[in-house]
Amino acid sequence: MTERSVELIAFVALAALAIAAYRLGARPVVTRGRSADLRGVCRRDHASELERSLDSAVRANSYRVDRDAAPGVRLEAALRVTPGDFATGAAEIAEILQAGRVASIDLSQMEQYEAARLVNYCHGLTVMANGWIFRLAQSVIVITPGS
Repeated sequence: MTERSVELIAFVALAALAIAAYRLGARPVVTRGRSADLRGVCRRDHASELERSLDSAVRANSYRVDRDAAPGVRLEAALRVTPGDFATGAAEIAEILQAGRVASIDLSQMEQYEAARLVNYCHGLTVMANGWIFRLAQSVIVITPGS
């Protein structure tokens, strides 16, 4: 993978993150020069937001005959990731995908809204890497790089 393609993947991932934040209605709240923590204050149903994110990511990456790349068979073990928050999870997942490895991501330890953001971020990464995203269980997804 060339340095140019890594930069392009990072750019698209950032764009996907910005779109996800906009879709989730994330707007910074500033109080006397500091941003306020609004966890628990927001009245949105984040569980349904996570379900919509998961469904749309899987639907967008479903196997299509006309697409150039097939999921392929990977013989190495998937790397398991259980992120506690979006920032650490996003960085770790990007490194795994850049290395050409398969990642299994358990979203159960995250807040619902952060899990939805991470799913949207992973969807952006897989689109840029010409990879695939699969839903393995209620709160577990698997992402693969392109072959």
